[in-house]
Amino acid sequence: MNPYARATMDPTQDAPPIATDERLRAADAVGGAMRVGLLLWTCIVVGGTLLAVPLGRTDAVVFLVVAAMFALAQSWDVRDRARTGDPLIDQSLEPGGVGILLRWLMPLVVPVTSAAAFAGFAAYLRTFPHSAAHLAAMRWCIAAAGACVLIAIPQVSRQLARGFMRDSRAGYTDRLTASLALVLLLIPVPAQLMIEELMDMVKGAGRPLADVGALVGQLIGEVVFALAAVGLWVGRDWKAVRERLGLTGMQPRHVAIAVAGLAAVTGVNAGMEWIEQTQFHALWLRDQDTTKLIAGNLSLTAALVLGVSAGVGEEVMVRGALQPRVGLFWASLLFAAAHVQYTWFGMLSIAMIGLMLGTVRKTANTTTAIVVHMLYDIIAALGAR
Repeated sequence: MNPYARATMDPTQDAPPIATDERLRAADAVGGAMRVGLLLWTCIVVGGTLLAVPLGRTDAVVFLVVAAMFALAQSWDVRDRARTGDPLIDQSLEPGGVGILLRWLMPLVVPVTSAAAFAGFAAYLRTFPHSAAHLAAMRWCIAAAGACVLIAIPQVSRQLARGFMRDSRAGYTDRLTASLALVLLLIPVPAQLMIEELMDMVKGAGRPLADVGALVGQLIGEVVFALAAVGLWVGRDWKAVRERLGLTGMQPRHVAIAVAGLAAVTGVNAGMEWIEQTQFHALWLRDQDTTKLIAGNLSLTAALVLGVSAGVGEEVMVRGALQPRVGLFWASLLFAAAHVQYTWFGMLSIAMIGLMLGTVRKTANTTTAIVVHMLYDIIAALGAR
């Protein structure tokens, strides 16, 4: 039996008695598979970081670090699922000294770094002229820092995971996912309150929001993130990962779904843009300005790369890895929260688009959602040039 399959079996299910030595060999096989998988991930993360840092692609480094955290979390969950209750056998599934230390430290990384980031931003806001928006943003960041500290408590992070994942197990992977989701959902409020100042800073930097190098780095980072999140090499092999992510082939009916999905996404965007332009004109002008900052000066090649990078990377990560675990609503909301460069109405439009793409994923597969997203983004990028 495949050690991955054995590791995910329910130990309470009816099965013929297995000799102790056979169960020991199975436990050793699981532990060995975890060590090999984590070694592969270490090579990828270290090698990728050494390439990304000289190129100034810090966003890719962040993706790689989080991917490493997910690989660790997945390996611990596989070990825990393989436990039998027999102390002799379960001892083979225990990580070494470094692994035990990482089990204690890793769940603290997201809460501690996020709390520090929110606290730092609150301190930075004190340097701005006093206004209602600045004061509200500062208070929100202080409260968000407190919330991040709370999720460092294992009992709190487990309850948070059960709420997001609708799963009573709340393993390391679920807790990490829920912690990242909460932090992402806390970002849009201060970002919206400070949107004018933030956009002025972006414009003042004199650098485009998107270029080919950044788009390629983002694509690679998002795909690596998704592969680690679903347990490549530490919980699933390549075939199982492709199936889990929904990266299966398109059938004839999927072509029809893609056409309908593209029409739905285009129609929703057009309708939301009309409402924003007629009812919230100032917000519409700001969103148009942001779109031009992203795609207005892109070459034809860069516009195509934008469509491919967003279509593949975001769909594999959000609709492929995340949606099957948290559901359509949360996946769409988190998808919108990741686009804080837009106004609240623009983010609402993105959430609606996310619901359409998520529906394509549910009725077809992630491959079809990728096609829809790529075509939509390429058309939008070419239209913004």
